[in-house]
Amino acid sequence: MDLRHLETFVKIAELKSFTKAAEEMYLTQPTVSKQIVDLERYFGVKLIDRTKRTVTLTKAGEILFRYAKDFLSLKKETIDAIAAFKGLQEGDITVGASNIPGVYILPGLLHIFKQQYNNIRFRLIIADSKEIIRKMEEGEIDIGFVGAKYETKKIEYKKFLEDTIVMIAPPSFPGTINIKQLKNYPLIMREPGSGTRNHFESSLKKLKVDVLPELQIVAELTDTEAIKEAVKNGMGISYISKMAIVHELANNNLKCLNIEGLPNIARSLYIVTKKGKTISPQVKALLDIIDKWRKHEKR
Repeated sequence: MDLRHLETFVKIAELKSFTKAAEEMYLTQPTVSKQIVDLERYFGVKLIDRTKRTVTLTKAGEILFRYAKDFLSLKKETIDAIAAFKGLQEGDITVGASNIPGVYILPGLLHIFKQQYNNIRFRLIIADSKEIIRKMEEGEIDIGFVGAKYETKKIEYKKFLEDTIVMIAPPSFPGTINIKQLKNYPLIMREPGSGTRNHFESSLKKLKVDVLPELQIVAELTDTEAIKEAVKNGMGISYISKMAIVHELANNNLKCLNIEGLPNIARSLYIVTKKGKTISPQVKALLDIIDKWRKHEKR
């Protein structure tokens, strides 16, 4: 059995598409199809039911998918362990991050890392905090950065930075509103699974006045930049990390709203790693750069 066939099978199962899997793996569609046929011959069972519109796993395919993901994760850990003996001359890192650290913090840090370790390749995956945790649990990323904790026995959390979530509005908006008035304004929400949303909703639930069920939610957006543009264009008000609006505040393109009755929403950003997994020299080098940067920022 060729390991590349297993990688192709897992990619098809995740993307639910032969075409998308072929594109992501830089293979032709006939090659992808032949690999699945070869895999089905090897196991002697049908693994995938395919129609013009859908791709679904058979029962046997579901069993293989579970084991294949573990197998490929172990393969990567094995490669990383051997790479440790080669020092920091080469290697790969897959970094996962939620929106705020992934867009506003890590690009600069990864640039510093690349300057020092030019032969180490990295891949940055941005998703909501819940998805990053899932990817870490399943061995799809080497290190993660998230804005919320989720209960799991497989993950180690370490505080990275302190963050503040603020309510934003166009510059023409009143500077202060009462918490009870919040329901009178159209509100743009982050998607479920977002750490920013979790902290915002948690803060509202702690109040004596339950305004959460009465909010006028006009949209759910997964991208911070899209939220900023929507607010600028008058779609509504929204909540966001203060780190994301430094330039907008300086240029008077957005303003922070003071919500009377709503305490300051502070949260921690976390570095996440998988329990029991040896940290590779490449990841350790990245963590060292981050640690030096944090000490410099505190001065």
